[in-house]
Amino acid sequence: MRILIILVIILIIGIYQGQKQENEPLKGPETQTLKENKDNQLNQTIETPGERPTSGLSTWIGKDTKKVKEAFGEPKRVEPSSYGYEWWVYPISNKQYIQMGVMNQKVVTLYAIGNQVDVAPYKLGQRLEDIYRFTIVDSEIVVNDDTGSYQFELNEEDLNTRLLVPLGKIYAQLYLDKFSGRLTSIRFLDGPTLIEMHPYEMMYRGELAEEVEPSEDEWDKVNTASEQQIFDITNVIRHQFDEGTLEWDEETAQVARGHSKEMYEEDYFSHDSPTLGDLSQRLDQEGVRFKTAGENIASQYTDAPEAVHGWLNSDGHRKILLEQNFTHLGVGVYKRFYTQNFIEKMEVEE
Repeated sequence: MRILIILVIILIIGIYQGQKQENEPLKGPETQTLKENKDNQLNQTIETPGERPTSGLSTWIGKDTKKVKEAFGEPKRVEPSSYGYEWWVYPISNKQYIQMGVMNQKVVTLYAIGNQVDVAPYKLGQRLEDIYRFTIVDSEIVVNDDTGSYQFELNEEDLNTRLLVPLGKIYAQLYLDKFSGRLTSIRFLDGPTLIEMHPYEMMYRGELAEEVEPSEDEWDKVNTASEQQIFDITNVIRHQFDEGTLEWDEETAQVARGHSKEMYEEDYFSHDSPTLGDLSQRLDQEGVRFKTAGENIASQYTDAPEAVHGWLNSDGHRKILLEQNFTHLGVGVYKRFYTQNFIEKMEVEE
């Protein structure tokens, strides 16, 4: 009987300390690039684009950084991207979070999330059916510039989760929550930046600029920037759903970084490491004490905002992202492999 009681206690402790939440790995959308040929012809019918807003954050596209500093002050962080521009990050609050992409002292893109950001002509929290009432939505968007013509193809998933809308000479990516049917965040871009990022399938006529791969040192800086952006955006989303703000945990982040790097280097995509085991084992090996833990992984997304949006729109990943019991988060990014490790910390006895 005594041995039986001890075994039951050990089993309970193991269940309590080793609880983990995982789900299927999440791959980003296909962004195949096709040269125009006899079988693939660019659509010559171009819809009249919507008017460019005269107010709101989209008006900052094209403005110089001096005016940005006058209006917003110095950014809290200046971080590199893998597309040539720098992110000027303004994490104002859980209700206002803004990233401005700056190249040659001009704003070329802007990402915003939070209940109090002005993203006219839209409003965060707006329902999809309301957006469709006053927005010309097309599955084929043609962008012309000095280098050629580029046609972006939106599939059915894109039309329900991340619309692309012309607004005069700029473009808006509308990130929609497919579970609530509401607009959660938005990105504004100029034409050249949209072409450079090509976040959708793209067909082109002309000369496509050669993609310049960042150096290893540059990638290290982009990875670190993406980790912090994912952390910030995750907390804004949790605030929108009335969940608690997570604290950063560096030990947990080291576990996440190691997993993202190993997935890239060993060419696999799974929650289970062939060398270090599952999430619980990896956390244990780093001495991370936890009651419960959860992991989200993703690959192929263009950047941090896209990865978080992908997790939010996947049922299993969303549950982990919004789990109320989690208290801390560590994020690890290696090139385009993303790992979120959530934990509920175990109370330390005095």
